[in-house]
Amino acid sequence: MYDTIILGAGSAGCVMANRLTEDPNRKVLLLEAGGDAPINSKVPSDWITLFNTEYDWSYHTVAQAGCRGRRIFWPRGKMVGGSGAMNAMIYIRGLPSDFEGWANNEGCPRWGWDGMLKEFITSENNAQLGNDPFHGSDGPLHVENPTYSHPYEQAWIDAGVAAGYPANSDFNGVQQEGFGYFQLLIRDGVRAGPNRAYLDPVMDRPNLTLERHVRIIRIIIEKERAVGVEILRNGRPERVRAENGVVLATGAINTPHLLMLSGVGPADQLKAHGIETLVNSPEVGQHLQDHISVPISYYTKESTGVGAWDEAFLEDSFAQWEKDGTGPRSVPWAAAGAHVATEGADEPDLQLYGVVSPHRDYGRFLADKPGMTLHAVLQRPKSEGEIRLASADPISDPLVDPKYFSSDPSGQDLQKLVEGLRIQRRVAQSAPLADLLDGEMQPSAGCQSDDELKDHVRGHCMTLYHAAGTCRMGNDASAVVDSDTLRVNGIENLFIGDASVMPRMISGNIQATVIAIAERAARSIRNSGRGF
Repeated sequence: MYDTIILGAGSAGCVMANRLTEDPNRKVLLLEAGGDAPINSKVPSDWITLFNTEYDWSYHTVAQAGCRGRRIFWPRGKMVGGSGAMNAMIYIRGLPSDFEGWANNEGCPRWGWDGMLKEFITSENNAQLGNDPFHGSDGPLHVENPTYSHPYEQAWIDAGVAAGYPANSDFNGVQQEGFGYFQLLIRDGVRAGPNRAYLDPVMDRPNLTLERHVRIIRIIIEKERAVGVEILRNGRPERVRAENGVVLATGAINTPHLLMLSGVGPADQLKAHGIETLVNSPEVGQHLQDHISVPISYYTKESTGVGAWDEAFLEDSFAQWEKDGTGPRSVPWAAAGAHVATEGADEPDLQLYGVVSPHRDYGRFLADKPGMTLHAVLQRPKSEGEIRLASADPISDPLVDPKYFSSDPSGQDLQKLVEGLRIQRRVAQSAPLADLLDGEMQPSAGCQSDDELKDHVRGHCMTLYHAAGTCRMGNDASAVVDSDTLRVNGIENLFIGDASVMPRMISGNIQATVIAIAERAARSIRNSGRGF
């Protein structure tokens, strides 16, 4: 018997394990499907090498009608640290208007910008900006500027300024617009995500138990109250009881999947799979949103960057990182970025990246010569999809259907990404970057008209790994989660503290917001479910 069981040791689960065990009288069990993060999770440059491994759930979408029938790879972390142990370590908060929209338009009045800014500042320990009004210096989460950069990253930033955009030294400061470097969750050259910041320091607490390689089958619900979980441990089914709460921290794919397997979800879907409906909650699994990214690549005149790395360089650079945490392996190679507004937008609605690597398709494709890849990312998508049951078998993966573009009849998502590619081309044609590049690569090079570029977007878009919104919080009867308490509506003792509760996608990488959500969920649980 435990007081609280946390499902998932990803970013949200690590935060809640720390905060809930601050009460020495609360006995907490943290369950994780994967094992400990490997060494290449700690090496900032190597995050992409974790894709399609035992540390990745390796999801794929269903065939996307809006993407020329493609099934798109969706990596998700399956290890202690979750996706926070295999992401690009970028720390960004989104725009104030994102959270004001949550408060004023989405039935989440306690989630406005002023309150969320306090959450961000409280959790942050910023190495360079800790005394700034927008930043914290006492939180557990170490945030810093990149300690290494490639000259071509700076050339891309300078070219963005030459193309007419402002320089920006702090995307989490006064304004988000402009070109500059992202802040990173790295400390001493090593990944410093939530597992290192929140979980590692409290692993010796006697009231915390972490169990790895445990598959969660369903939540046990008795008389409309969550009382434990059914799991597979070493392939054998077991039950574990919780006296004072079960907390879902398994992310925007697995959280709705577990709810549906447990009888909480759309009644017609549950019935079709022979699952008894305990709570008919039609929006479980709905409103799936994601940041859509589209790359174009250029050759470089010099043999430089990640595309020029050979076996000797890999060996020498790793030895340097291992010795003192410095050099080209101490950064994610995705730190040169920008936020820009498309025509008619009054705030940035695109995020751009300038990566000194010709890798594309999640690292599966590497050009024959060194180069740069320039990404355009849609920050406020209209497209919404869903997570559905494929089977009542809990080992079967759910169906992931983001409905990219096909769920946006206005065509805005597609048009904004086309504009993003045109902006990246203008940057590539501006000094000083233009003097370093040696032509755009196929297949995008031949795409000039809007229709040709739209075909390129449909054929080459990818996820930026930011799934959210599938268990929407709000204060209306249709909301899956109560926005004041983060309790699942219709079930006592059951809470969600991950990205699935977001009512609307934010304008930036989502990890900082997930941490803030988890902090609030932990406070609500410690307050006996009465709210944060």
